[in-house]
This record gives sequence, structure tokens and C-alpha cells, in this order.
Amino acid sequence: MPNPRPAPDTPVADPAPGASMYRRTPADLRTESLALVTLTPELARAALEDREELGRVLGARVPPTWPGADFARMLPRIAHSPAAPFTCLIIHEGDRTVIGETGFHGPPDGTGTVEAGYSIIPDYRSRGFAYEATRALIEAALASPGINHVIAECLHDNAPSLRVLEKLGMRRAGSAGSAVRFELRKARYSGLRKE
Repeated sequence: MPNPRPAPDTPVADPAPGASMYRRTPADLRTESLALVTLTPELARAALEDREELGRVLGARVPPTWPGADFARMLPRIAHSPAAPFTCLIIHEGDRTVIGETGFHGPPDGTGTVEAGYSIIPDYRSRGFAYEATRALIEAALASPGINHVIAECLHDNAPSLRVLEKLGMRRAGSAGSAVRFELRKARYSGLRKE
């Protein structure tokens, strides 16, 4: 299974006009088949204003199905916030395509809790990528000081997403309306389940 590791502090693609808007940061992660690239406000603005430029800067294809409707509503907030929530674009390394995103809805609260979320475009679903990307994200978060607890919510009728959360080793922690709540606590964490 993938081991998250920081990517080098180098540009994603060959330097070109506008390429300076993105440089890999220590927060960027790689897995066996994915690169998780920190979504900066600059990259979010490129996603909103010039998808071709975003693809060029990332050195990846940006398909017309990305972003999905839910994440499209979040992009303006990320684009205009210097303290945007930690979100990563998920790039499939095999074909250099942006296939989704994973991240936290905000910084840790006073108890060290973060809420995880993720989405994969339809052509790449049911191939383990949501699990692979979110596992790397959660492992990195729980290895960090200040994060003690990861939570997530999923609609009760979203069976694929429920399976991802269970496979991540998260435990059901109740429900809120039509959503099932999950949690993973650092105190009980001894490594996420291997595939």
C-alpha cells in the first residue's frame, strides 16, 4: 500500500509563463499511483478562471467532469482565502489527470479535530483512488502534532463512500439526519488498515 512522502520542493512541470504560481510544498503527498497537490488560492483561481492554465501549471489534464458540483461551490472560497482549508487536488500519475480532491473542511478545532472530505470524478471511481488519497491525507494528519481526531460524514445511501470510510478504519459514531458520522482517533490509531 502507498506510503505518503513529501514531494520535492521543485516545480511540477518545466518552468513556463505562469508556472511560478505553483511549487510543491512539504504538505504535498505521493502514493503508489497518485500525487496529492496542495490547492493554493492561486491554483483555485486558475481552476475558476483558466482551466487550460491550471492544467499547464500542474502538468496534468483537467477533464471537463472536474470539479464536481459540491467542490465547484467551494472553489471561490478557497480562491479568495489566504487561510483556505487544507485541500489537495488528486492527480493520477499514470495518465497525469486531475481526478478529484481530498482534504479537510477547515483547520483543527480546539480539541484537535478535523473533518475529512473527498470526491473522485466518475471515470475514476470504484478503483480505490478515494481510499488511497484519503488514507495518505489522514496518515499525514495523524502524524502531525495538534491533530488528534478525524471525522467524516457520508449520506447513508452512498454505499461506495461508506465502504471507503470503513476501509480507512474509521468507526461509525452516530448519525445526523441523513448522514452517517465516522471517526478515527489518534489515541487508538496504530496505522490504517492495509489493502
